[in-house]
Amino acid sequence: MKIITIDFETFYDVGYGLNKLTTEEYINDPRFQVIGVGIKVGVSETKWYTGSHDKIQAVLNTIDWANAALVCHNMMFDGAILAFKFNIVPKVYFDTLCMARAYHGINAGGSLKALAERYQLGQKGTEVLDAKGKRLEDFDSEELYRYGQYCINDVELTYELFNKLAYPDGEYGLKEFPRTEIQLIDITIRMFTQKMLRLQL
Repeated sequence: MKIITIDFETFYDVGYGLNKLTTEEYINDPRFQVIGVGIKVGVSETKWYTGSHDKIQAVLNTIDWANAALVCHNMMFDGAILAFKFNIVPKVYFDTLCMARAYHGINAGGSLKALAERYQLGQKGTEVLDAKGKRLEDFDSEELYRYGQYCINDVELTYELFNKLAYPDGEYGLKEFPRTEIQLIDITIRMFTQKMLRLQL
């Protein structure tokens, strides 16, 4: 099974973001737009893809998702985008946010920035702050390049964090992250991304 690490960058603005809306409201809003996505296949170099929805869909479709383990930080966001917008569901979900919470609790700082600093993995960039209110068509080539480098760095940090959490080398009295916890994370993400309940009024 291949490990696929991804991170989506999306349009956000004042009054339209995850600080104002639920994840589902944000993704299903007509203003939603993917600016780009960083993808790391196994241990290979992370690549940045941007462009139209169809172009990104075509790139994502090159991956064998039936045999892929997806790694993201805050899978409720990236996994939902994959499912809701691109109709893609991997074989297994790994969420580094949930894994970190299992170790440190929900109040210990679960952002990728905080965890990268905690584990001394590197620094998260700030380019996302310059993207507020910018749709894909508003970026010039230099801005889009810098945003892509920011996303690539996030993917690499997520991948390194996953390996640190999955195999903690006895730091928490464990040689590897408990399989039962992995299964619980996977089931929880599936209940959010794959809606099974339909109401008929």
